[in-house]
Amino acid sequence: MTYKTGTALAGALITLMTMPAAAQEAACGAAVPAGQWVGSTAATSDIATAAAPFDLVGAVPPGSYHVSNFTVSQPMPVRVEARGQFGGDPVIELYDQAGTMVLTDDDSGGNFASRGELTLSPGTYCLATRSYGGGPIQADIRVGLVDHAALTMGSGGSNIQACTAGTPATPLGNGPIDQIAGQEARATNTVNGAPYYRFTLSSPTPVSIRAENQSADPYIYIYDAQGLLLDENDDYNSLNARVDFPEPLPAGSYCIGMRALNNPDLPVEVSVQVYSEANMMHDLYVNGEASPPPDGSAFPVVQLGDLSTMLINDGTVGADARWLSFNVPEGGLVLIDAVGIGMSDPMIALFDGVGRELAFNDDANNSLDSQIAARVAPGTYMLAVMQYHRQNGAIRVAIERYVPAR
Repeated sequence: MTYKTGTALAGALITLMTMPAAAQEAACGAAVPAGQWVGSTAATSDIATAAAPFDLVGAVPPGSYHVSNFTVSQPMPVRVEARGQFGGDPVIELYDQAGTMVLTDDDSGGNFASRGELTLSPGTYCLATRSYGGGPIQADIRVGLVDHAALTMGSGGSNIQACTAGTPATPLGNGPIDQIAGQEARATNTVNGAPYYRFTLSSPTPVSIRAENQSADPYIYIYDAQGLLLDENDDYNSLNARVDFPEPLPAGSYCIGMRALNNPDLPVEVSVQVYSEANMMHDLYVNGEASPPPDGSAFPVVQLGDLSTMLINDGTVGADARWLSFNVPEGGLVLIDAVGIGMSDPMIALFDGVGRELAFNDDANNSLDSQIAARVAPGTYMLAVMQYHRQNGAIRVAIERYVPAR
C-alpha cells in the first residue's frame, strides 16, 4: 500500500495557482509548501485581532494542496473550514510553524465540507486544503475565531487533532503487537471515551487496523511517533473503517485517532493485528467482499446443488457472511430474494464461479429485504448473505430460475 498523497506533504510537488509567486511564503517549515497569507501579508493575517474571519477561494490542483497562512498573536479558540464548490469534497490539515500537523478533518462541516475547532498558541499556522478524491477542486476557505460566523453548518462530529508523543492515548495491547500471543490486540470504548489509541512494534511489521460499529460510523487516522499522518479511512466495509499496511511499518510507536461520523457515544471495537495474506482473504470472505472457493476448502460454504426451478434455504446470519453455492444447468434469468425473519436486514452479493461479483443489493422494493435479478450462463455461482447491522438473525433465501421461451 502506498500512503495517501494527502498525508505526505514533505514529498508533494505543489503548484499553487491562486496567487503570484511573490505572495507565497513557506511559513511552516521546509516540509510544508509555500502558501498565501489570508490577509495578504503576514502583518495583516493575525486572526486573534481580526474583527471578522478571513475568507478566500482556493484552487486545489490534482493530487495537490492549496495552503493558507495565518498568525495568532495570543492564545485563541480558532475555527478553520473548507467548503467545496460544485460538489467538491475538501480535506483540511493544519500545521504549526515547525511543520507539525495539529489537526486534520474531513466532513465535520456537513455536506462534505471540512471544519475544525481548537485553541491555538501564539505562532504561525498553515491550513493545507486538498481534495478527498485527489482531483482538482475549488474550495471556499475560512479562517476565523470560534466566535465569528461559521462558513459551514457543521455535522455534529468532532475533528481530530494530530496525535503526537504528548497526546493522551489508551494503550492497545500489553506490549508490542508483534510479540503478543495471537499477534492481535483489541479494545472497545466510545469515541468520546477513547478518541486515541497507541500501539507499538518491536520490529518492522505489516499490520491491519480496524474500527467497527456501523451505527457509530467510525473514521480512523494513523499517525507515527512524530505525529505524521500515515493513512486514514472511512467506510472500508459498509460504515466500518480499516487501514492495511502490507508493507512493514518500522519498529516504534503509533497512534490511532478516531472520530464518529454518526454517534460518538456508541461503543467502537478497535483492533490491530499482524497483517497476513491468509487473514486478509478470510476477512474478505467474512465481509462478503470476495467469494471463497466453492468447495468450502477455505471457508464454510452451504452447497445447495442444482437450480432446476427453485431453491429455498433458511439460516442464521450474524457478523460473518453466510455463503451459499448453487449450480445453474442452463442459461437464463436468476431471481434471488433474501427475506429477513424478525429484525433481520439482509444484504446479498452474487459471484460467478471464478469470483467475479455480478450483482449486489440491499433494501429492494421499499423494504429491508434484498433482491437480485441477473442473466446467467451455465455454471457454479456463489451467494453471500449478510446482515446490515451484523447482529444475529434469520434470513430466508429463495433462488428461482427462468428459462427463455422456446
